[in-house]
Amino acid sequence: MNLDPLRVMVVDDTVTYRRILSDVIEGMGDAEVVATAPQGRLALARLEQGPVDLVLLDLEMPEMDGLETLGHIRRLYPETSVVMISGQNARAAEATIRALEQGAIDFIRKPEGNDPDASRQELKDTLKPLLRHVRMRHNLRAEPSAIPVVAPKPAAPPQPAPRIVTTHHAAPMPARFEVLGVGVSTGGPNALGDFIPALPANFPLPILLVQHMPPGFTASLAEHLAKRSALQVCEATEGETIRPGRVYIAPGGRHMVVRRRPANGPDPEALIIGLNENPPENSCRPSVDVLFRSMAAQYGGGILSVIMTGMGNDGREGVRAMKRGSCHCLSQSADSCVVYGMPLAVDEAGLSDERVPLAALAYRVNQLAARGR
Repeated sequence: MNLDPLRVMVVDDTVTYRRILSDVIEGMGDAEVVATAPQGRLALARLEQGPVDLVLLDLEMPEMDGLETLGHIRRLYPETSVVMISGQNARAAEATIRALEQGAIDFIRKPEGNDPDASRQELKDTLKPLLRHVRMRHNLRAEPSAIPVVAPKPAAPPQPAPRIVTTHHAAPMPARFEVLGVGVSTGGPNALGDFIPALPANFPLPILLVQHMPPGFTASLAEHLAKRSALQVCEATEGETIRPGRVYIAPGGRHMVVRRRPANGPDPEALIIGLNENPPENSCRPSVDVLFRSMAAQYGGGILSVIMTGMGNDGREGVRAMKRGSCHCLSQSADSCVVYGMPLAVDEAGLSDERVPLAALAYRVNQLAARGR
């Protein structure tokens, strides 16, 4: 395994923030800042001089902004990972979602507090798992192939349809599904951009979705998906009735749960959205586990669940809770994930019934949702 330090470039038009980020990265070990740049054109010129593993890229810069710079990096240096540096206003949130859809693996927010030590610790806590993930990808690419290439390969034949793997421990399939629950994190906006718009307008289930994001960003994600989808997509609100054919995204910074409307109120016994600010679970708020546990408690029939790309294990225990009833779980296949973390946790726990490539996920979900109808 390659033990060389991870090569990082910091691109931001504020000299103070470049210095803060550089100090935080250098202090974390086995990563080094090989260059800094105040704007996109200079960053691209530096990339011509030698390889960089990770670019921390500010969204708002003069002359060439982060989105334009990202486009050039993805085209010219596809093996270089990019993490966006975002502000915390609505315009920054909208631009961040666009960057994630265009291939940035994640984003960090500029701290707004007045305590410099707390801000540095916040950046360290955010960057640590991202650097670990980028380092793992870098080391895997650096490992030599066990089979030498002795001649150019002929043109590849047409690829077969993506293969869905049914696991050996798959549970009996529910006869009918009532709801779809989705959990996703790093790489999610891009994956959801493939998955949600591919579902048809007559999709028969409500979709309850947790994407790990801070406040202000999930509204932009919902807006982007809504523009491309036949389904209604919205950031969930407190007390709204859960209806088929709609996608409810948990608001950043709040847990989303399923509750039952009081029997003496309007639309008695209907299932509704509940939101709360209870402590984070798995260092996440919203948390997939919180949503899935509430789904297990409120839905008596079949639950269809999907665990997609992301770091950590959020969702694993929620799937376990739902499987005490009637739940069929799909996990995104490793080769189609940006980060095979959350699906891996479910797979290793023996809770996944099928491992499905992203390209086939919408087709398979629609196929299952039609059961019993």
